[in-house]
Amino acid sequence: MKLVLFFIGLLFSADGLYYAATTAMGTGEAITVAIGIIFILWGVFRDEINESGFFKFLKRMFAFCMIILVAYSVTVCFIGRDDTATYREDYVIVLGAGLSGEEPSPVLEKRLDKAIEYLNRNNNAKVIVSGGQGKGENMTEALAMYNYLVRSGIDPERIAQEEKATSTYENFMYSKEFMEDGTAVFITNDFHVVRSVQMAQLNDMEVTHIAAPTPVTLLPVSCVRELVAQAAALRYYIP
Repeated sequence: MKLVLFFIGLLFSADGLYYAATTAMGTGEAITVAIGIIFILWGVFRDEINESGFFKFLKRMFAFCMIILVAYSVTVCFIGRDDTATYREDYVIVLGAGLSGEEPSPVLEKRLDKAIEYLNRNNNAKVIVSGGQGKGENMTEALAMYNYLVRSGIDPERIAQEEKATSTYENFMYSKEFMEDGTAVFITNDFHVVRSVQMAQLNDMEVTHIAAPTPVTLLPVSCVRELVAQAAALRYYIP
């Protein structure tokens, strides 16, 4: 059991550090690393912890929180995989994610690859790439996405760059400025779909969605980050 706990801790810590290295160290990444360290310490000092009543309480609370996290992650990822696009939409909104210097992160690449599939299938749609410049990024996410799409053969005339958004709510708020009358589909990763639908509704937008798969190695930290972001998004519902 010690080795199992230690191995789980290494996975969480490595996942968080890898995500931070490919984008930036944020709250979600820090929490993921912290969870990993807790598991490692739990494995190393398991015997001592089992002998302490106080640590037994903390262990149970931690186990409860982990169950909630896993249940939440499985639920949002399962719901998010539902593809509601008609493939007749007028606009495609690609929600930004982190960059590694000037290149899209692995998570963002998955979104862009789905956008390319859609745009090749619906030749009449225009695409809005939405994302400002975050910490540790050398350019706006919108520009990096534009470059990726152009390199992949998408006509530059079909691409609009929204470079102000710093949150999912703002992705939709600012993307509306590039839209005339018409329908829209947004593309993001499966774990991010549920909150994105909520943010679109808060912006009075009726949109369909396509979920890009999340790399398995990045799923733990992605779900932790999303849980933190979902809690932070409650501020939009407070009058």
